[in-house]
Amino acid sequence: MTAVVSHDQSSDLAADWLTSAAVVAAKLKATAPERDRAGDTPVDEIGWLRDADLLGIFIPAELGGGGASWTAVSAVVREIASADPSIAHVLLYHYFGSLAGTRGENGFVGTERARRIAEHKLFHGTIAQAAYPPLISATQTGDGFRLNGTKPFTSGAALGDVLLAWVVFDEGTRLAGADVSGQIATVHIEGGARGLSFGEDWDNVGQRLTVSGSATLTDVAVGTTDVIGYGYGAQKSTPAASLDVLYMYSGFASILTGIAIGALDEAADYTRSKGRPWVESQYQSAVEDPLVLERFGQLWVQVQSATSLTDRATQAVEAARQRGDQLSWSERAEAVSAVNAARVHASDVALTVSSRLFEVTGARSTAARHGLDRFWRNARTLSLHDPLHYKHVQLGDHLLNGSPPSPGFYS
Repeated sequence: MTAVVSHDQSSDLAADWLTSAAVVAAKLKATAPERDRAGDTPVDEIGWLRDADLLGIFIPAELGGGGASWTAVSAVVREIASADPSIAHVLLYHYFGSLAGTRGENGFVGTERARRIAEHKLFHGTIAQAAYPPLISATQTGDGFRLNGTKPFTSGAALGDVLLAWVVFDEGTRLAGADVSGQIATVHIEGGARGLSFGEDWDNVGQRLTVSGSATLTDVAVGTTDVIGYGYGAQKSTPAASLDVLYMYSGFASILTGIAIGALDEAADYTRSKGRPWVESQYQSAVEDPLVLERFGQLWVQVQSATSLTDRATQAVEAARQRGDQLSWSERAEAVSAVNAARVHASDVALTVSSRLFEVTGARSTAARHGLDRFWRNARTLSLHDPLHYKHVQLGDHLLNGSPPSPGFYS
C-alpha cells in the first residue's frame, strides 16, 4: 500500500531538504574559487550531496524515494546553484534522469532502477544530446545489444553510478515481435561498464565542474532488459509523457536565478568587508556611497524579478505534473511558455548581475583569488546551451498566432 503524505508532512520534508541543501551550499561556497580554478572531476561534491540525503528526493515515495514535488526539487537546485552552478547542473540532470522508465515508458527497466538509486544513494548520469547526430548505434545480439559511438557533450555522465544513453537501433532489430529498426531508444548502462570511456576534454570558460566532455562507447554490452524506452518520435506520445524538457529548462531557470542570487550576495559581502570608498566621494565607507547603494538596488530588483518569474514557471511545471494523464497539449504549451519566459529572463539577469557587480566592488575585486568572475563565466556558458533567440520566437509566435511550441527535445 502506498503511504499517504499529508500537505504538512510534505512541507516539512521540503523544508528539511532545503536546509540540507543550504548546508551543502555553504560548503561549496567556501571553496568555490579554488575548485573552479582546479576544474577537477567533482567526486567529493557529489559525495556531499549523497551524505546530505539529497539524491533520492525526486523518486516516488512508493519506490523508496522522497516523493518531492518539482517545486521542492527546484528550490534545492537553486540553493546549490547560488554556490556552485556546475554541481546544480549535474544534480538537475540526475533528478529527472533518475525517473527514467518509471512513467509508463515502453521498455523493460525503470522501477527497479529507481529503487536502487533511492536505496543506495546512487548518482544518475546521461549520455544524451537527444536524438541528434552523431548517434550511438545499438546492434542486437543474442541477449541484448552492443553499443558503439561517441557523443561530444555528456554533462555529468562521468560521475554516474548508473547511466542512461540515447541510441538508435540498427537494421534488423526486433523487440516484442516488432521491427524497431532505426528507432531511437534509451538504455541503462552501469557506471564503469567495459568499453565506456570519457574524453576528459571539457575545457570551457564556465560550468567547469559539469564534466561535460565527450563519452565513447566501444562494444558496450547491455541486455534487452536494460532497454528503458524506444519508439521516440515513431510512436504517439502524450503530454504527460513529455515533461522532461520542462524539468530541464525550468531547472536551467533555477540555476541561472541561483547564479544571480549568489553573485549579488558575494558582491554585497565583498563590499561590506573589503569595499573601499572612492577617494573623491567624501564618504568613509563604500556602503555609505549613494551611487553604490543605487546600483545594488538596481541589481536587487532584477534578482527579484528573475526569482518571481522562475517561481511561476516552476509552479506551472508542477501543476502540469499533477494533472497526470489529464494534461492536455494546450496546457503543456502554456507551461512551456512560462518556462521559456523564465529561462530567457533569468539568463539576462544572471549575465547582467554577474557583469555589473564589478561596478560596485571595484578594481581590487577582479583579483583571481576572489573568483568573482566565475559567476559571469558560468552564466555565459549555461545561457548558450541552446539558442535563446528561438525561445523568443516561440513566445512571440504563441502570443501573436496562438501557435503552441512544438513538442520535442528542446520545447
